[in-house]
Amino acid sequence: MNGKKTLLNKFKPGIGMSIFVLFFLPLLLFLGSWQVTRGIEKSNLVAYHDFNKSLPPILLEDLEGLAANDRLYRNMSLKGRYLKETYFLDNRVYRQESGYEVFTPFLANNNQVFLINRGWAHKEEVKQPNKLSALKETNIEGLIAPFNRFGLSLVAVSQDNNWPKIVQELTLERVQYDLIKKYEIQPTVIHLSAGSYGAFEPVWRPSIMNPSRHYGYAVQWFGLALVLLISYIYFGYRKK
Repeated sequence: MNGKKTLLNKFKPGIGMSIFVLFFLPLLLFLGSWQVTRGIEKSNLVAYHDFNKSLPPILLEDLEGLAANDRLYRNMSLKGRYLKETYFLDNRVYRQESGYEVFTPFLANNNQVFLINRGWAHKEEVKQPNKLSALKETNIEGLIAPFNRFGLSLVAVSQDNNWPKIVQELTLERVQYDLIKKYEIQPTVIHLSAGSYGAFEPVWRPSIMNPSRHYGYAVQWFGLALVLLISYIYFGYRKK
């Protein structure tokens, strides 16, 4: 007991250092735990995507019998035609080249309209008229995914009636606003398969950051917490 008391008596890190550690240690532990949680969520998302993607393609009429979550990341076959309206999502880099991610509404034979992510294209490639004027009836296949925000714009989005539109950000609200007078857009995006008519280079993934990167960040935060704790102990016992 005396030995323990002696050690405690010698431990004098000071009020300032103690406050510093009491603030930052829980913060670092929280950030590490949060990254672990995000890694688990991403792992589950990737596993869910891979499983549903492996299932046979569904037809448009099959959607009614599927719950909303069961539709996600399923391949679906559509018959219809592309519309003339097209979005070019700017500043999309692929293999160290700048280009566009091309989004075009697709009018299915039952008059439902889906936004199709046709993939990445070089800026020179989309200048060719035959690449965009795919207005004839055709069969396409693609992956159903949530309509999350694509890209990011830090300025107010200007509304205009010119097509095609070059945009920095694409949201469901933006597409609904542009097409509400003509069509009712479905709240999902179809990511076109490489073999489908009108496809460019498929680049979409269910998650931008791999789960392993989240775990790597967690190790960094927990490592900093350990360094802080060791430094605190050393600081408390060091000779003045």
